[in-house]
Amino acid sequence: MADTLVRTSNAFLDEEWEKPKKKSTSKQGNNKYAKGSAPLQKRIQGLLEGLGQSVADVCASNLIFTTSKSSSHEDYNFGFAGTFWPFHQAVIEIVKPKVIITFGNGKLHSPFGFLKSMYCDESNLNTFETIPAGHGERQCYGFKANINGRSTAIIGLPHLSYYTPNKESVLKWMKEFSGI
Repeated sequence: MADTLVRTSNAFLDEEWEKPKKKSTSKQGNNKYAKGSAPLQKRIQGLLEGLGQSVADVCASNLIFTTSKSSSHEDYNFGFAGTFWPFHQAVIEIVKPKVIITFGNGKLHSPFGFLKSMYCDESNLNTFETIPAGHGERQCYGFKANINGRSTAIIGLPHLSYYTPNKESVLKWMKEFSGI
């Protein structure tokens, strides 16, 4: 967190992410993807470019500052979401986003579920929208909330570790819903 305000690199463009470990015991060789070429990095790049946004100019963070393969991973503790929320509130106050896009939109233990529990109540239920994600039975969700005195669209996508959102209908809806 201390490096956030002075950081000049972008995790989605400038970092080499690790490749999954294979079950084989043979030598793996290079265990990292080239900068910006891991599957999740490419999905995020494609999403933001599809929305007409520059990847380098978008503020991004994990809701909790633990990365893991899944929310069931032993190092993942969703209970930390509330602990880290004051940090995110401070960033939101500085950035003043028109839209917050979450990767993960389950009812429990997801960034979207966390924000929904905090900001979606009877006063804005009329803004809640659902569209098909174009990925099996999965859905994309959105609602509008007043955060720090500003209307902010909150969009929940299935997690991009397994979902590619670059579908014309999804991108169109995201642009229209958020006003970007």
